[in-house]
Amino acid sequence: MLNVSVRCLEVFVAVAEAGSFAAAADRLGISQPSVSDHIRALEARSGVTVVERRRGRAGGLTEAGTALLAHARTLLRDASRLSEDMARRGELAERRVVLACQRPLANVSLPPLLVGFARDHADYELATLAGNTDEVVAHLLAGTADVGCLLARWPVEELSTRVIGAETFVFVAAPSHPLAGRRDLAPEEVAGHKFLRAAHRSGFGAQMNDMLAHAGVRDTPVASRATESAVVRELAIAGMGILCTLEKAVRADVASGALTVLQVRGAPMRMEVRAAYSPRRPPREAARRLFDYIASHYG
Repeated sequence: MLNVSVRCLEVFVAVAEAGSFAAAADRLGISQPSVSDHIRALEARSGVTVVERRRGRAGGLTEAGTALLAHARTLLRDASRLSEDMARRGELAERRVVLACQRPLANVSLPPLLVGFARDHADYELATLAGNTDEVVAHLLAGTADVGCLLARWPVEELSTRVIGAETFVFVAAPSHPLAGRRDLAPEEVAGHKFLRAAHRSGFGAQMNDMLAHAGVRDTPVASRATESAVVRELAIAGMGILCTLEKAVRADVASGALTVLQVRGAPMRMEVRAAYSPRRPPREAARRLFDYIASHYG
């Protein structure tokens, strides 16, 4: 296989088209000795003479040089297209930003912010990956996401996170529930009724338990578990038990009368919203813009 550089081929084509080493040097903006060095390197690697050196014909092509010229032009065109394609892909990569976010945030809190970001930064391509806490962390650690957002009661060990806001949780149940409509409910009384829980496959379940424990609701009996929040919500509407969820997630159901908020004694239940960059690489401009936009507009 002929192993020559693209630059050697560029110099060779310049010599062939300009007609001499001196004219090729002027065309390329390099010295004539440099042109000679490139041609010698090309001939050494190819094993044939491609440019004639006879007096009065310096720069003329040999038969092998004439055959090489067509191939060199094709290779240079292909190299130019490759360079343009790689540059285009690099520009696309610079404009693309991937956000990994915990599903409750992806479904409820983040959509208005992402719409605003997309509107204000139409030149960026925004991709969103929704999952549980472990999946968000895994995306950031693997570098498959640039920015991550999740709910947490405490810092994330594997990541350097920044608190950008907080979310309030509430207890809701169907209007037919025995506790519906009552005020100043004791946490212990609420804990005695059956609950509906998401089947958390990550550390978020422990954080939910911690939040409930601080609210005085411990060791609740569970009526049903489901991996999808929509299923748990429908079970609550059907009167199957009490659901602890994001206040924003059930705001429309409460307004419509499908669910009612239980008035439980004590401070509001809250979790921090934390954001982080992927530690795999320095954040690109698109990632910094998305992070700053979410952090400044959250809440």
